[in-house]
Amino acid sequence: MLTWRLTHTKEMPKMPIVILSPYSGRPVKIRDKDIGRSVRDEENRIFYVVSRSQGEGYYASLTRNGSEKDEKRYDELEQKTAVADVHKREELAQPVHNAMGRKRKGTWVRRLIYLAILGGLAYGAWTQKDRFMGSDDPSTPAIEQTVPVDAPADAPTDSTETPEGNQ
Repeated sequence: MLTWRLTHTKEMPKMPIVILSPYSGRPVKIRDKDIGRSVRDEENRIFYVVSRSQGEGYYASLTRNGSEKDEKRYDELEQKTAVADVHKREELAQPVHNAMGRKRKGTWVRRLIYLAILGGLAYGAWTQKDRFMGSDDPSTPAIEQTVPVDAPADAPTDSTETPEGNQ
């Protein structure tokens, strides 16, 4: 029985699928979501992982859709590798090529950095909001006009206009 933690997390532990490369016959480890997609082997040659026609299991194909010919070729390849001597296999055993990609480390650190950046931007926008949107207080105008202190109140503020009596 699975525990609550295993059933309610985003990432369920998944077993990798091991497929033999159609080029070299060496095992390649893939994810279950790579079925039907292109995969590279240890020498960067592309092949496709396709479901078998009977519906149980998978095989490596040179074409995206696969065919009966590719499936028979893969079965022959599996038989050849199964017939190999166990002792030779131990001597020549190479580590399985991992085509599952790198695992991302530090996702919580990235999230913390993004949160800090967003918090800084929000703080900056909050403190500078009057600068961009103007003041919400109607008693203070957004643009203040300066009037010289020693000028009379009825005098025009524009220097191009002259009072009527001074002509």
